Amino acid sequence: MNNIEFEWEIAELIGCCREGEYWDFKQQWYLHNTDLLHDIICMANSPANRDCYIIIGIEDGTFKVLGVDANNRKNQQKVIDLLRQKPKWAGGHIPEVYVRTIQIEDKELDIIIIKQSDNTPFYLLEDYTKEGTSIFKGAIYTRKGDTNTPKTSTERQ
Repeated sequence: MNNIEFEWEIAELIGCCREGEYWDFKQQWYLHNTDLLHDIICMANSPANRDCYIIIGIEDGTFKVLGVDANNRKNQQKVIDLLRQKPKWAGGHIPEVYVRTIQIEDKELDIIIIKQSDNTPFYLLEDYTKEGTSIFKGAIYTRKGDTNTPKTSTERQ
């Protein structure tokens, strides 16, 4: 998909004024890596059977394009490092992710693209605890409709 098609698709999703099975909006970059990791796992296990998006720079509730703030901003390498360095993954498979920056309404948005994979479900082999919250080993986190499985209620492998 070229940049114009990708930007058009993201603009269409924003125009829906709702979140969905394969896209989620965030007003700003994550303050806590546990939340970022949880959302990536949920999207990687989405039943949508396609690439999923976390679109950063959209106001909660109003879906207004705000653009990204420099605070806590991560590039692709930092997101990949989080996935590779900290948790141990079942089967040694980690979600494949990319971070792309696009311009909409003259504002920059960051999009975390979580690639569709045949290696699902993605889950951890050990608990990951940071910032006072945990992602539990063996827990299958996923996305149903416009909602992620809560960190505290999951099925365990």
